[in-house]
Amino acid sequence: MTTRSSPVAKYHRVEVMLAERIRSGAYPDGALPAERVLALEFGVARVTVRHALRRLEDQGLVTRHERRGTAAVTAERGATRRLLREHVDQFLDRGRADQRKVLRFGSVEASAVVAEALGITAGEPVLRVVRLRSRAGSPLTYTESFIPRQLAHVLDRARLSRQPLIKALEEGGVKVGGAQQSVRAERCPAHIAAALSVPEHEPVLRLERVVSDEAGKPVQLLLGWYRADCFEIRMEISRAEDRTRVWVHTR
Repeated sequence: MTTRSSPVAKYHRVEVMLAERIRSGAYPDGALPAERVLALEFGVARVTVRHALRRLEDQGLVTRHERRGTAAVTAERGATRRLLREHVDQFLDRGRADQRKVLRFGSVEASAVVAEALGITAGEPVLRVVRLRSRAGSPLTYTESFIPRQLAHVLDRARLSRQPLIKALEEGGVKVGGAQQSVRAERCPAHIAAALSVPEHEPVLRLERVVSDEAGKPVQLLLGWYRADCFEIRMEISRAEDRTRVWVHTR
């Protein structure tokens, strides 16, 4: 387990406390204190504060500008961003006509990458779930999820063949607060290409997502490979931030 003396625990503690302040309206004018002020207040290095602010920016809770500093996102704009993320998440994971097949379900030791994402120690047991999602018999996505061992008891193999993993966690009492997600293009590994019925090393969309509960504690690391011939990301960009749109389109 991590402790408050570890780098992960320090930035996570700062992130959670600032998120609580922002949501409670502690910064009515929107402006957050400077990094050096926050570093002194929390007793951490400025690089730790900077890391926490980057994570808050990824969650849509703050905006950062080189000369103007960091500002809290208003409740209205924050709600718009959350709705947008929920829309994308539902499209990617909750297609009503989709079929889910559980390929692997069992305990494994957390690698260094998994441990860092979940805020645990490398080698700790975690639940690993590998699933293939298809539509009308055609494979769409291959996902590999890692769940902290203390949450593994709320999941079972049969259940995950019928519903999204996040929904199963929520029904098990987990209060999901948000997620950080990245998408990039990469060549598909051979064993995943076979599962997706695409040529080996075919370009695919690679997704990485860390889902956290309302307290900011990671509850899932998801690694996904999405067929590039089935998905595309579309954007409509405007100078007015509340008019900018991002969505996932299926071909």
